[in-house]
Amino acid sequence: MLAGDPAFIVKQLAARGMKHLYIDGGQTIQAFLGAGLVNEITITRIPVLLGKGIPLFGPLGDEQSLCHIESSVSDNGFVQSRYRVVPRTAN
Repeated sequence: MLAGDPAFIVKQLAARGMKHLYIDGGQTIQAFLGAGLVNEITITRIPVLLGKGIPLFGPLGDEQSLCHIESSVSDNGFVQSRYRVVPRTAN
């Protein structure tokens, strides 16, 4: 198991030859997005309406733009959409 800031973790894994990482968990995803280390994101939606719930993402700071790649629907009704994360430009 690795610990540390996202950039350190990515550097360690890259040194081990890893090129594609699966990042999961709300706070972990937020940290990697905030560090600009996510190139692509897959969002799976389950066809259930909730009156209340936990937000998919907490506060990310600035708005994060996504570019749709593809969507697919499974037999159970789940919808998966893949997006490319558009890098933020420096102001």
